[in-house]
Amino acid sequence: MSDPAPTGQRKPSLELGLALLALGFFAAVTFQTVQLVRERVNYSAILLNQQAPLESTLKLRDQINSLANDTAALAQSGNAAAKQVVDDLARQHITLHPATTPSPTH
Repeated sequence: MSDPAPTGQRKPSLELGLALLALGFFAAVTFQTVQLVRERVNYSAILLNQQAPLESTLKLRDQINSLANDTAALAQSGNAAAKQVVDDLARQHITLHPATTPSPTH
């Protein structure tokens, strides 16, 4: 036979356990969501902070490519100083090629 619970003590109900479990799950999901939103904001800020240096780097790369193309074109046209620069770069395994322009079709 089962012992009835004394009148002063009650067994914890199943509903209370489920409510606590649901509350814990909700708290964990909320915490994870807040963390993910914070990370997204931080990554967006990092991306924005990199935008200006990236643009200046691309501008510098274009200037260097233009200078290299001009030097290679001068070397091909017979300029001795440009040939020396191209030869020095070739010894360092850097090759310069003049920019090719598309030939007009007839």
